[in-house]
Amino acid sequence: MKNAVKSIIFLFIFLVLFNIVFNVLWLEETSISDFYKEPKNSIDVVYLGGSNSFMHFNPTLAYNEYGFTTAFLTTGSHPIVCLKYLIKEAQKYQNPKLYVITLTEFGYDISLMDESDGNLRRVTDSLKFSKNKIDLLNTALSYKKKFNGSKINYYFSYFLYHNKWKNIFDGTANRYLGVFYKGFWFDENSLNTISINSNSSKEIEELPKENKEILDDLLNYIESENLNVLFVIPERNYHDYAIKRLNYVEKYLKEKNYKVINFKNSKDLGISYQTDFKDGAHFNINGVTKYTLYFSKYLKENYDLDDHRNIYIYIIHGMKNMKDLNKII
Repeated sequence: MKNAVKSIIFLFIFLVLFNIVFNVLWLEETSISDFYKEPKNSIDVVYLGGSNSFMHFNPTLAYNEYGFTTAFLTTGSHPIVCLKYLIKEAQKYQNPKLYVITLTEFGYDISLMDESDGNLRRVTDSLKFSKNKIDLLNTALSYKKKFNGSKINYYFSYFLYHNKWKNIFDGTANRYLGVFYKGFWFDENSLNTISINSNSSKEIEELPKENKEILDDLLNYIESENLNVLFVIPERNYHDYAIKRLNYVEKYLKEKNYKVINFKNSKDLGISYQTDFKDGAHFNINGVTKYTLYFSKYLKENYDLDDHRNIYIYIIHGMKNMKDLNKII
């Protein structure tokens, strides 16, 4: 019996360690992997949400203009059920003065996890193996109805990706054709310009039951930890039902005395639907620059964010940032 228990323990430890090694060698860089590279307790603002966070805000530009540091802990179109656990992950490594959370994904059904398995996996595959990761998966999978193979694939990604092992050595492992700079995503499409339409309905539609449940659970955690949080509704094109739901979320949060910035209602941001988007959902480099300068100025003026540009460790940080910024622009 003892030998059987020892064998099970050994197998579990082996799977965990092998999974970590496999992830390091194969899985692509994400904003989350960039987050883990930051020195402990060096980040002033942790930015969470979907792609309207790390594709819209440039931490390099914000640092060089205002001196505060920003890191992202997010991936594109990630399920809202991840947010609480991503905050918990951030708390392990950083003690930020502010969490910024984009609300885009609250406008869409949680069932999108079933339509695109990658929405969840991009988050969980990027997280370090820990109890928090297991807790996230347990909760997220309780909302999921369709699975890509066995559930164990979500806990140990090797079982899903093992047939791609050879790709580690032939240069075809990574799935994204772009680069992360301090968590900010930039690719050649960021230089494109398209004209988009913008819907700005004032109507309100209640959230689906699951979305409301997840939102309340998130707020309960924020209150229990006494966290300083700013919610943001990004400027972009939305489905009609999504913007109506986000109007509900904005009203609901404000009634609970949370700070919400709805950039769709902002007259000062200066975003143009003709010149500042690379697609219907994301800014091009012009839009990123406008948004970053406007929002970082707002954050500096309204929150107690230190200017680190004259401190040695942050000067080195800034030199790296400046090199990245020169590459981007």
